[in-house]
Amino acid sequence: MKYNFKSIAPIPDANKLIDIVLSKTNRKTPTEIRANFKIHRIRRFYMRKVKFTQTTTTEKLQAIVDCFPKLDDIHPFYADLMNVLYDRDHYKLALGHVNKAKAIIDKIANDYVKLLKYGDSLYRCKMLKRAGLGRMATLIKKLKPSLGYLEEVRKHMARLPSIDTSTRTLLITGYPNVGKSSFLNNVTNADVDVQDYPFTTQSLFVGHTEYKYTEWQVIDTPGLLDRPISERNTIEMQAITALAHLNACILYFIDISEQCGYSISQQVKLFKSIRKLFYTVDPDNEEAVSSKPIVVVLTKIDTTPWDSLKKEEQDLITSAAEEAKASIVKMSNIDGTGIDDVKQTSCDLLLDHRLTLKAKNPKKAESILNRIYVATPKKKDNVERPPLIPKSVLEEWKRPEEKKTILEMQIEGGGAGVWSYPYQEDFQLEDPDWKYDDYPTFFGGHNVADFYDPDIEAKLNELEKEEEYLKSLEDAEAPDIKTDMDERMQAAWDGVKKKINYKREVHRVNRDKKRVIKKVKDADEMETGLQAKVGDKAEEIVERNTCKRKTLFDVMGVSRKRKKLGDDMEVDAAADHEAPMQVDKDNMSLRKKMRDRKIQFALARMEGADPQKLSTKVLTKSMDKIKYRIEKQLKKTDQINFADRTQVSKMPKHLFAGKRSNGKTDRR
Repeated sequence: MKYNFKSIAPIPDANKLIDIVLSKTNRKTPTEIRANFKIHRIRRFYMRKVKFTQTTTTEKLQAIVDCFPKLDDIHPFYADLMNVLYDRDHYKLALGHVNKAKAIIDKIANDYVKLLKYGDSLYRCKMLKRAGLGRMATLIKKLKPSLGYLEEVRKHMARLPSIDTSTRTLLITGYPNVGKSSFLNNVTNADVDVQDYPFTTQSLFVGHTEYKYTEWQVIDTPGLLDRPISERNTIEMQAITALAHLNACILYFIDISEQCGYSISQQVKLFKSIRKLFYTVDPDNEEAVSSKPIVVVLTKIDTTPWDSLKKEEQDLITSAAEEAKASIVKMSNIDGTGIDDVKQTSCDLLLDHRLTLKAKNPKKAESILNRIYVATPKKKDNVERPPLIPKSVLEEWKRPEEKKTILEMQIEGGGAGVWSYPYQEDFQLEDPDWKYDDYPTFFGGHNVADFYDPDIEAKLNELEKEEEYLKSLEDAEAPDIKTDMDERMQAAWDGVKKKINYKREVHRVNRDKKRVIKKVKDADEMETGLQAKVGDKAEEIVERNTCKRKTLFDVMGVSRKRKKLGDDMEVDAAADHEAPMQVDKDNMSLRKKMRDRKIQFALARMEGADPQKLSTKVLTKSMDKIKYRIEKQLKKTDQINFADRTQVSKMPKHLFAGKRSNGKTDRR
C-alpha cells in the first residue's frame, strides 16, 4: 500500500490563522448596524459574527487534524518510522492539542451566544462580540508551538521516499561503506550519492527495476553497527524498522576485502545479531521459521577474490549462511561481475517465498475452491475399462519415415524468418507435376504467356552482336585532320561573341543615362527663378538661405583672429570691442529680438555683472489646469519604469471599504 504524504496542505502559524479567520468573518458577514435598530436585530447581527467565526475556526482546525495520518491506522512500518523520526508521543500530543482547542472554541462561542441573547444595547452586544472573538484568538495563539511542530513534520514527511509496503521488494543492508549504494545505482535508475567514507547514506533511498516483466522495488538502508538496539541512533533505527516490517528479500552485503574498516568476523557477527528480525514462530510446531528469504552478497571480489581468502574465513561465512538458510552470491560493483546473478537469485527466491505463503494460507485456498466445482464420479464396480482407440486411427497416427514434419523442414531450411512453408504441397491438381509451375502473369487483362515469342532469345542475341560490331567501328581510331570547315566555324563563333559583348556594353551605357542626376543650382539661378514668383523678395530669400550662420562675434563685429603686438605678444581682437549698434527694435523680427537679448545677457556675464532675470508671466487658471493634467500624465507614463516596484495595498479597498447590509455578499 502506498501513502501520499506530499498531499498534506501547509499548516499556517497562529497569527496567520487568526488573520484568515477574522478576515473571512469580515468579508462574509454584514457590517452595517445602527443604534436605532431594534434590539433583536442588533443581537442577531453580533450572534451571526460569533457563530461564523466559530464555524470557520473549527473547519480550519479539523482540516489540520484530518490531513495527518493516524498512527494506529497506517502500516506498522510507517507507524514505527514516524515514531523514530518524530516521536510518537510528541506527534499525538500536538494533534490532540489542536483537536482539544476545537472543542474549547465551540464552548466559548456557545457561551457568548447565550450572553448575546440578553444584550440590552448596541454597545453591550458589541463588547460581548469583541470579547468572544478575542478569547478565540487568544486560544489560537496558544497553539503556536503545536502548529509549528506539525508544519515541520509535514515538510519532512513530504521528503520521505514513497515506499509500497505490499509490492515485491529487495532490501539492502550491512555495515557502512560495503557497496550498498553502488549496487542500487547499478541495478536501478536511482542516483544515490556514493563516497568513500562511512554513513554517506543517512536515510532510506528507493529505486525501481524490472524482472520478468514486473516492477521491483529496491531499498537502500543506512549502514548498521554491531551494538545493542538501545544504543542505536535515528539513522540506524530507520534500517531496523525496514528490516522488521517490510516483507522483502534481504540482501546482506559482506566486504571480503575489508576495505570498509571492519573485518569479516565482525560483519558475520552483525549478520547473526540482526538475523532474529527475519524469523517468526510457526504456530504448529512452535519453531523459529525464516519469514524472509536471505541472500548473502560477497562484494569487492575484484580486489580480493573468494579463493584468496583463508579457509577459516570461508568456513565462517559458509556456516553462517547455512544456519540462516541463505544463498551466497559473489559480486563486484566496479567491473559489474555478478550483479545480474544477485538480482536474479534474490528475485527468484522472493517469488518462490510469496507463492509458498499464498499456498499455505487457508483462507486463500478456501476462497479459490469456493469458486470452482470439481466433479469426482464414484465407481459403480471394480471392472477396468481402458480407453478404446480404433486401429485405423492408430495407423493414421503412424507417420511415414520419409515424410518430415514442418518443424524439421524449418530447421533444415535456415530457421524462422528464412524458411517459408511450401504451400504448393497442399495444391490439389489433376497432374501433381503442375504444383511448382510458374503462375500466369496478366497485364492489361491479357495473359503475358500468350504473347511470348519462343525465338526471342535468339533474336536478342543477334541484336546484341550487331550493337557490339557498330560500337567497335565507332571506337576505331580516325586521322585528326583539321579542315577549312572547322576554321570557318571558329571565326563565326568569335564574331557572335563580339556582337553579344557590344550589345551588353550599349545596354549598360543607356541604363546609366536614364538615371536622374540632381542638378545643384547656384545662388544666381535660384534668384532668377524666384523673381518670377515672388518679385523683389527673391534677393532676401536667397541671402537668408545662402548666408552662413552668424556667431556672437559676427554680431558684435569683432574679429576672432589674434593680432600681434610689437613685443611678440598676442592679444584677442575682441579686447577693444565696442557695444553692438542699437537698432529700432520695433522693426526687428522676433528671432532677431531673441538673439539680441541673448547677446546682451552674454555681454553682461563677460563684464562680470549679475545676469538679469527673464521676464515671467502669471499662469491663468485654465493654463494651471492644463499644467496639472500634463504633470499627472507624465507621472503615469514617463516617470514609471518597467523595473519599478508597486506596493500593493495590504487591505484591498473592494474588500474592506463601505458598509454591507444583510443582503448577499457572494460577490465579495
